[in-house]
Amino acid sequence: MLRNYTEVVVAEVFDSVLREEIKQNPDLCDCQRCREDVMAVALNRLPPRYVARGLGEVYTKASFDQVGGKAQIIAALMHGFKLVGQSPRHKKDPTS
Repeated sequence: MLRNYTEVVVAEVFDSVLREEIKQNPDLCDCQRCREDVMAVALNRLPPRYVARGLGEVYTKASFDQVGGKAQIIAALMHGFKLVGQSPRHKKDPTS
């Protein structure tokens, strides 16, 4: 099965980065639409790393860990939270 390993790592670290961002900005929306928008912004800033099964995935995972790939992903997610937070694609719920 062919997949973009960058997308896998973005999904893996998303919730922990979100928790840290909410500490800094408690009004940050975490609805499904905003979550997907943040992920899309982040993924568009990151190079894709397509892998097939097995050794390709192991090699790419090791490469991500060694060359600061996760740091790049965290930075891209933080940028996404900032952009989406400034201009969410929905109206703010006045009751929240």
